[in-house]
Amino acid sequence: MLCCLLAVSVDAQTSRIKRISLMTPDLDQSIAFFTGVIGFTLDFEGTLPPGGEPFLGPVFNIDASKPIRRALLSTSAEARGLFLIEHPEAPAPDPDKPTAVVTVVEVESIESTLALAKAAGAPVSETITDVTPEGMRFSEAMITSPGGHAILVYELSYAP
Repeated sequence: MLCCLLAVSVDAQTSRIKRISLMTPDLDQSIAFFTGVIGFTLDFEGTLPPGGEPFLGPVFNIDASKPIRRALLSTSAEARGLFLIEHPEAPAPDPDKPTAVVTVVEVESIESTLALAKAAGAPVSETITDVTPEGMRFSEAMITSPGGHAILVYELSYAP
């Protein structure tokens, strides 16, 4: 009976992704890429003092006894949805190898975004156009950021 009472009294939980955290060997280059190419805005950039945030060291395998540079960026819909952490020993990007993590970002204009990415020297895949299970047309392409991150950008077509 206690089990049933507990099951009835527990509310359903809603989950949402708070932010994506990415390591980059060059914070300034990544900030320029995500703001100038992908369309994020910079909310905060700063340096933590040694030991300033205890979880970053073990989680990202960073020497937390040294200062750590980081930045928070937003889209028009998600405040502070991207957290960039500078890690000079982060592996060099290799656009020919698959990545374990892909960040998916809706953009206003895929053509403009891809043109900016190419102008910045970022590797860009071909653009694919398809239809979502709900019947929405979309175009998408993969961009590799200067920090080696796979960024899948897409644009929804709202016309029938």
